Amino acid sequence: PPPPPPRTGRRRRALRVVGWNLLIAIAGLAIIAGGAELYLRLVWPFAHSTVPSTFVPGVGLLIRPGAEVRHTNLKDFWTVQRANSLGFLDREPIDPRRAAESCHIAMIGDSFVEAREVPIADKFHVRIEELAARTLPGLDITTSAWGIRDTGTIAQLPLYDAYARRMKPDLVVLVFYYNDFRDNASLHLAYRQGVDPDRMPYATAVRSADGAMTLRPPGNWRGNAANEAPGRTSLPILPPRPPDPLQTRIIKGLDPYSYLVRYLLGRLYLVFPRPPEAEWVFPRAPEAEWVRHRERWLETMRRRPHYAWMLPNGGAETREWAKSRFLSGAWKYFPDYTAFALDRFKARADRDGADLVILMTPGGKGWTHDALEAMARERGVPMIDMYDYIHRQGGDVRESRFAHDVHWTATGHRWAAEALREWIARNRHVCGAEAERAIDRPAALG
Repeated sequence: PPPPPPRTGRRRRALRVVGWNLLIAIAGLAIIAGGAELYLRLVWPFAHSTVPSTFVPGVGLLIRPGAEVRHTNLKDFWTVQRANSLGFLDREPIDPRRAAESCHIAMIGDSFVEAREVPIADKFHVRIEELAARTLPGLDITTSAWGIRDTGTIAQLPLYDAYARRMKPDLVVLVFYYNDFRDNASLHLAYRQGVDPDRMPYATAVRSADGAMTLRPPGNWRGNAANEAPGRTSLPILPPRPPDPLQTRIIKGLDPYSYLVRYLLGRLYLVFPRPPEAEWVFPRAPEAEWVRHRERWLETMRRRPHYAWMLPNGGAETREWAKSRFLSGAWKYFPDYTAFALDRFKARADRDGADLVILMTPGGKGWTHDALEAMARERGVPMIDMYDYIHRQGGDVRESRFAHDVHWTATGHRWAAEALREWIARNRHVCGAEAERAIDRPAALG
């Protein structure tokens, strides 16, 4: 056959050059990515947090007893802990008879008490035992910690009933973070997640139009995707969430297996807070689809009498509410849930002869701090303000939490122990007559 025209030959040669260049570039990127993956696997202890869980009827979703828990934010901490025989990140539970003979303090709260970020030896309930032994000789203090991550004060009531009460505590310490106001309102959490508020894996409360509150035990939990529980099929199925875009599904599929993907996501995406620049990595479905989803969710909840009274009446009003990612139209009712939780804890403590105190984490001053302080004062519950304590010691509040995580560092746990120790020294009656004989030695701060 005759030779091809010169122009066609030049085009083929150019395509071959481009093809080889692309192949070399892809191979180079693959080598760089492989080297980075190998390097990260050598320098990082691990790249993924693992928390095996189990559902405990009447209590909620707990860590599986005896399970190894690995937790990291890829920047500040890599911790490995083992849950005790009850499913908490604490030492093995103290014998109730030993607890009854001592001044026993039960710590109850959320992730600040669970404290996945630091070893058990650094947690504030362990530190206060050591601190009291040095500075309050003659006062035999023992402690236990009952914490579940991502819960509010209402969800922590079963922790007292099922576990802490057995120890016959002299003092119950409620650790409170400002987002507990939000977490106590299960309707708000369910709205943000698009799930069923009557199927939450923890205890919740329902408020009627006249202000009456009813405590509900944990639902028969089968995960967020399960909107129907066995034996309760009469309730309407919640509308499905908009599906993730393909790019998001691919990245999430690679994430459990690749340290490099985890590293890149860690530089763009932290669960708290979520930076705007992460949207190109985890793109959302179009906002219009989310608005329709939230609108259908609101309409579903309006068919339930115990929620209908606080929700919009439908039509344009519902669409207006659905444009917000927060259930802002019902926010004015949410402090009632926290007040309900404090009433229930106070009643339990009074019944069992225990003192109750609130330990407020150092989140600064604001309406949440003022609202909690007013609620506590009204109920005669003392409040220990860590923010004030740290400033009185000349400390920097920023040192109490990690640079890329809101939870306490070992320093934050130490300050929490010192603040509680200071309060006990001024209120020795919480430990009975034994405390009156204890010698108060100044704590070694710093």
